[in-house]
Amino acid sequence: TSLILRSAFTMQHRVNLSNCSSQLEMLLLFSILLVSVVVNANTFQVSNLYSVRTCLVDFIGDTSCTPTPVSNPIRYQTQPVRNPGQCEDTVEQRGSLSYVDLTLPTSKVLFVEVTTNVAGQGDDSFFVRPSRLTELWGTPTVSGTTASFYLAGTGQFSVEFAPSSIWRDLSLANNFDALMLFVNPPPTLHPPAATELIEQNSNLSTLGPNKSYRFAAGLTYDWGQDKVFHVLDNTAIYFEENSYVRARVVQTTQKVSDVTISGYGVLDNHYSPVDYDVPGKTDDGSRQTIHILGKNINIFGLTLVNTNEDCAEFGYALNVNANWAPIADYPDDNVFEAGELQNANPPYQPRQAHCQEKNMDDSPNTDFTNCPTSRDDGAKVSFVKAISWQMGQDGINAGKYGTVSDSFIRVVDDAIKPWDSGALYQNIVIWQLPLGWPINLGWWGWTQKDENTVVDSIYLIHNQNWMTSGDWPTTKSGQCVVGGVYGSSSIKSGYRISNIYVETACSCAVGLEISKNAYSRHLTPDGCVGSIQDLQITNMYFDEEFYQTGGYNNFLSGERNPNPGCEGDFAGEISNMVISGVVNGRDLSESDFTIPRPGTVPGLTFQTVDPAPTPIPPPTFTPVSAPTDAPVPIPTVAPTLSPTDAPTVAPTAPPMAEPTSAPTLAPIIPTVAPTVLATARPTNLPTVAPTRAGNKVTVDVVIETDENPQKVIWKIKIGTNVFASGRANGNPYVMPVELDSETEYKFVVIDKNSFKDTFYEVWKEDDVLIAGDGFGRKDINFFQV
Repeated sequence: TSLILRSAFTMQHRVNLSNCSSQLEMLLLFSILLVSVVVNANTFQVSNLYSVRTCLVDFIGDTSCTPTPVSNPIRYQTQPVRNPGQCEDTVEQRGSLSYVDLTLPTSKVLFVEVTTNVAGQGDDSFFVRPSRLTELWGTPTVSGTTASFYLAGTGQFSVEFAPSSIWRDLSLANNFDALMLFVNPPPTLHPPAATELIEQNSNLSTLGPNKSYRFAAGLTYDWGQDKVFHVLDNTAIYFEENSYVRARVVQTTQKVSDVTISGYGVLDNHYSPVDYDVPGKTDDGSRQTIHILGKNINIFGLTLVNTNEDCAEFGYALNVNANWAPIADYPDDNVFEAGELQNANPPYQPRQAHCQEKNMDDSPNTDFTNCPTSRDDGAKVSFVKAISWQMGQDGINAGKYGTVSDSFIRVVDDAIKPWDSGALYQNIVIWQLPLGWPINLGWWGWTQKDENTVVDSIYLIHNQNWMTSGDWPTTKSGQCVVGGVYGSSSIKSGYRISNIYVETACSCAVGLEISKNAYSRHLTPDGCVGSIQDLQITNMYFDEEFYQTGGYNNFLSGERNPNPGCEGDFAGEISNMVISGVVNGRDLSESDFTIPRPGTVPGLTFQTVDPAPTPIPPPTFTPVSAPTDAPVPIPTVAPTLSPTDAPTVAPTAPPMAEPTSAPTLAPIIPTVAPTVLATARPTNLPTVAPTRAGNKVTVDVVIETDENPQKVIWKIKIGTNVFASGRANGNPYVMPVELDSETEYKFVVIDKNSFKDTFYEVWKEDDVLIAGDGFGRKDINFFQV
């Protein structure tokens, strides 16, 4: 079809209509051209590689509904770059990505049936990744090219009719036809009077202040050139479902407050700007899809894609308060260029900081208007999906005190960038394509403290950067899961990176180097680079051995030859670092690392991981029949970062699971939370053993604690058999469990908090069966129902 349409456009330019032999010939030509224009006006393709059918049920194992085709389009992308073989920035990434948005109502479970039409798929292996999350929702049923399974929580899930071995094959991995299911919570909306519809031919370029806007459901917005919207204070932009907008949202000439961009639409960074470096549009020569300076910046639900057809078109998917760039208030004849900090040493130009503590030349910044001061007014990014196809198109950076949660990143460069103080990156699914670090710790940040950021529960379903680790970086460090070549004058300290789950081929765990010669760097006036102190990277779980193609390894090195006077915090050391991990069942140890100058890495410690999580074996398949899993309580949307419970009752005529109809209202950020725990594994969902004979009785497990609820684990057992288990995730935490009547059970509770303040009860209707508190680390109690 694309060849036919392309030929039609060629005819439009080459045929002289006056020479047509007949009016019929002209009519036929115009008909072809009209069809080509109509089809191409729809700027996305619909996938025919997969069919997806869904319905809603009340609990896992419920087989009472009949799945029907999803109503939202299954969008389709391939490598968009023209002549990708002539563009090294594609890093040979081909294949395709099909994806669809679904909505999961509170207290419901999604029953999914997927059929693949991709040649060679089926009858081999099948995964729904992240496996760490989906394994507790039952075993998939697979028959040939069709599979069915349950999704009991929101998130982003890769459906794969393929064995894990293909991720060690460069050609197969780079040409894989992928399917992603984006399972979203229901949004919350403004009153209709609060919105202004943006027309498809609108000349608007400035949005706000104190206004709300919406892009209409099902419409494609395409201005035929780079379109940039500038946002002001107190502005809301809502993307109605299936809106498709080829534009960017940028505000870098001033710091703004209270900006909300939300909805289940697509924002496509498609066109190359006419001018290379225009303040407020293409700052520092990049084309960022969303780039905003300020506080209370909220981004929810969007799919951010980059379909630029030109080679070497750089730009993040999402960037808030970038710590390496100035506010864009410079004159047109002295614009900031990223090259000022690439292979460059001080003195630097006196570029004005936005929220950094110092300006680029290390003079103090005195203007902190509209700068976040805590996570309360830092950026909030959730349920965002970032997709790109060539290097230089990085993922997400939420800036100082920013929070990124429940999001998906599939890019050919660094995925998440925890580069600033007080940030939180949590419950993120990453598919790392052939270049970049999944968790990059920094390049060229300006001089300031960078402390106490948390990265927790990262699900790295694929890490294809082994394809380029032999060539980049130039030291013996590969592009590992965590790391970077750190050339920043910021002193990084107190970072906590934990619970990192790596499912398939991966080159290495940690590759971190501090260097005053980093390609991208910002040094102090004396040419010093900041140290990294008290960094803990713990509980990394690799389901397979490292897959390396030679010339690199896990790697740690501080600055090997600091300039005179570069001492203490600016000695460029990696000090008091803690690492723990398990690689295919064995402990990650110092013998896995290349450390060329141990004196630059003082106080390095290797520990063992938490005992609870273990690598997951490949799933086995049930016979082709209706799922037979016992009912499992399902999490609901709640105003915390943890799921709550759901009924375990039989359903009555469940509604069909389709994406919700496109709202006609403007947005506010939903007061929802992810249904995935920020813990080692989502054991808040009880795992229930096969049912026994006898009448069923529902009991409620209640746990209260003022410490970290997720560190309290419970089990209901008979002997050594576990009939239900879970992990608390709220205060109070209540979880209903179905048990057999007239049976004695053993209740075990383990409190991993340092301060023991946990109280527990097991209720049957209005009766307390057992209770306990002040028990220390572990308590065992017996009860009968």
